Amino acid sequence: MKSAVIIERQLRRATPEDIAHLRQLLQGGRYIHRHLDWRTPLDWLGHQPFWLLLTGERVDAALACPPDPPGVAWVRLFACSEWERPAEAWHALFPKVWETLAHQNVLAAIALRPWFAHLLEREHFTLYQHVVTLWRSLNDPPGEHENELRRLGVTIRPMGMDDLEAVASIDNSAFEWLWRNSAADIYRSWQQAAYASVAVIADRIVGFQFSTLSPMNAHLARLAVHPSWQRHGVGQALLNDVIRHFRSYRVTQLTVNTQQDNQASLALYQKAGFRLTGEEYLVYLYTH
Repeated sequence: MKSAVIIERQLRRATPEDIAHLRQLLQGGRYIHRHLDWRTPLDWLGHQPFWLLLTGERVDAALACPPDPPGVAWVRLFACSEWERPAEAWHALFPKVWETLAHQNVLAAIALRPWFAHLLEREHFTLYQHVVTLWRSLNDPPGEHENELRRLGVTIRPMGMDDLEAVASIDNSAFEWLWRNSAADIYRSWQQAAYASVAVIADRIVGFQFSTLSPMNAHLARLAVHPSWQRHGVGQALLNDVIRHFRSYRVTQLTVNTQQDNQASLALYQKAGFRLTGEEYLVYLYTH
């Protein structure tokens, strides 16, 4: 009788040379978590921590949590093949990832599917926030626009590359630490957005927005106003401009996500005619 061939299991860091195996995993994997991001999971190759679980040369699971900006680490990718159980893969990969991240104390994850939320809860992640979705029909016009702009002395114009430094500064000031974008992601946002604009008062950029577009839906991906200009109507002016812009494309609706406990943001969107869809995502934190 021939003896069974034992194929060795191993853990190692991912490298750019793993791209073909990872593509195969993402196409055929049974359990795939991708972070809501301006980057694809494969864009994180070359950044650490990004670990693989292999059987021979076959990639059975991957876990990537590179921090960006420094000090803000999210679960960017967790993927399992059809041969791997998520809990077992997590137990194999997570200690390697956490060993790299331990100096910054916190890892965040947004659960887009129930299976991932259940896994995070079993692995001692703590529920931190709810992210809710709102929508607005674009058949309805925006509120007063021109009068509002004149009253504020604000100009809304398309965002240019020379604006990105000021935009990144506002992003850092307007959002809590967990939700800030790095300068590199601000640049990616500008490159990928269907519409990006800034609000200017007296030659100073005081707010901005990035929006994306699909065949039937526009999505407000990011809107921020400098703290010194919040609650002065700048956010409403930016939002009305976005609504007017996408109405010209004959898109049927505009969506947006925000934190359930962000009362100022919810008030802005609901005043502009947005309604909660009932869809929400859970944000979890893991700490020492």
